[in-house]
Amino acid sequence: MTLQIFCDIIQNMRVRKASGRDMERIMEIEENAFIPYIRETYQTFASRMETFAQGFLVLEDDKRTLQGYFSSELWEELPNNNKVFILDHEIAKVHKPDGKLLYISSYALMSGLRGRGLGKLFFKECLKEVQKAAPQIEEIVLIVSQEWDAARHIYEELGFKAIRQIPGFFPSDVIPGGADGIVMMKSI
Repeated sequence: MTLQIFCDIIQNMRVRKASGRDMERIMEIEENAFIPYIRETYQTFASRMETFAQGFLVLEDDKRTLQGYFSSELWEELPNNNKVFILDHEIAKVHKPDGKLLYISSYALMSGLRGRGLGKLFFKECLKEVQKAAPQIEEIVLIVSQEWDAARHIYEELGFKAIRQIPGFFPSDVIPGGADGIVMMKSI
């Protein structure tokens, strides 16, 4: 891809706060991005949007079609146990509006846009926007499957470091017993 085409793609996209009218497309992106066993539910996303609207962002193209989403929540601190990382967890039980730790609960981009560098730019823009809304953030944490090399590469390029592994966290079509979840963190 030429630099001009890449620049055109970026100029025709915008990041904005998600709204209830986006839910159907968010679920389509979820289905496009993840295998059935790890897709989160409509209710989970609706609850995240309602609880921390400033932390739920979408990527919209020039036709106002959503091409990606980013959901997050604020925690007081990183828990010692791994139970809080469970898929479809209830944000209301862990989110703290004054929390200093940003947990990126889910992030996805439609498959047709992956592999062009857009995911990294979208991710960076979302972090910037959430930090504007919650300037008290000191650290950012996320969990990624050992199978998702491209995503892990983006996070590493942005300064995230692996801090722990959760054996078999992600159901997998390839790895018996599941793929390990790699918890990654970055200080601001």
